[in-house]
Amino acid sequence: MFMIQMKKLLKEIQFHSPFRHNFFPKYAYNFTVPQILFLCESLTETQHVPGAVVEIGCHNGATTVLFNRLMDDLGMQKNYFAIDTFSGFTREDVDFEVKHRGKRSELFAGAFEVNNKRWFDGTMAQNNISRVESIQTDINRFSMSTHAPYSFALLDVDLYKPTKKCIGEIYEAMSSGGIIIVDDCNETDMRWDGADQAYKEFAAEIGQPVRIVHQKLGVLKKP
Repeated sequence: MFMIQMKKLLKEIQFHSPFRHNFFPKYAYNFTVPQILFLCESLTETQHVPGAVVEIGCHNGATTVLFNRLMDDLGMQKNYFAIDTFSGFTREDVDFEVKHRGKRSELFAGAFEVNNKRWFDGTMAQNNISRVESIQTDINRFSMSTHAPYSFALLDVDLYKPTKKCIGEIYEAMSSGGIIIVDDCNETDMRWDGADQAYKEFAAEIGQPVRIVHQKLGVLKKP
């Protein structure tokens, strides 16, 4: 009884603290619930497809934890690669948006810069996830064939240049039946519409129809 009262007192202190948001639940994803459900359904669909799972642009690891919990529940014994700069957008990619796509550099200032590979790895450890290999790199300088083949890929790098560079490499390295999902495929979003343009260009190049689910998830499936 004493311990219960102490726990309640501690919770009350946390509730009145200016740091309350660190102690109480909050929605952790940059996806809507229908988008999360679709992502999970797509990952589940590929559980018997040979190859690793890869997430490119993983920020703080919230989606990584979710996917790995799902993989545990399904008994999916696959490698999982999480690739990110862990320091925000590269100057080269932002310059491309400004010089070739007419964007203002202020649109991207500070985006995703408050990040650190050590924090990401710590989040995996805190959740008892050991299958994830985090890779800190500029995707423009990384060969996606390194860990091929893949069965499922979430590509969430937002801008045109890195999306266009690696979407073709992922598709080439994807097993038959594998699925690629490109986030931010929304041409009305003037900040992230580079991903939309790159996705639609590549779909046209390989003769696949454009399929955008829940307002922003661009889908490709390897025949």
